[in-house]
Amino acid sequence: MKALYFLIPLFMVNACKTQTGAVTSSENTTIEHMENKPTGCPEEGTCNVVVHKNKSLSIQEDGTGALYPQIIEGTSTVVEYTYLKEGPPGTADGNYSETIHFEIPAATTTLRKENASLNDVKLLYGKHCFCRGEAGYYPITDGKLLIEKSGQGIVFDLKFKVNKTSQVVTHISETMKL
Repeated sequence: MKALYFLIPLFMVNACKTQTGAVTSSENTTIEHMENKPTGCPEEGTCNVVVHKNKSLSIQEDGTGALYPQIIEGTSTVVEYTYLKEGPPGTADGNYSETIHFEIPAATTTLRKENASLNDVKLLYGKHCFCRGEAGYYPITDGKLLIEKSGQGIVFDLKFKVNKTSQVVTHISETMKL
């Protein structure tokens, strides 16, 4: 009987399945799912790009001084890139993920930011894992971001380094349809 109580949460976690493929919701959000792409997604994981239209990125600070992103109503476009590596089967805290958030101003067609000027687009890196002292969000101030936006879509190329923690993703090059 005790084994059954232990297995119930395991069954519940395994019963959840995330949606894959291109999805458009009513709040003008586009999701593109890419698996094992050589343009930035490491082979051992999966990557997603979510484009939030008519939103703004607000970087908040909690009571301990840690940063976190909040997507709020606005006139800009917020891009959220996620890399996920599933943990070994049977582990509760084995998953590892990284997220990159940035904001593209509404009137932008071409944008080039480098190093300290990356703060202009609120470029934020998040590391999510069971890794004490490393998990959390970090502003990116060492890198280069190129964006081209048109009526058909957004093309962005980001090369970056987070100086305060280790990272898996260092280069992202994506094309997204709007």
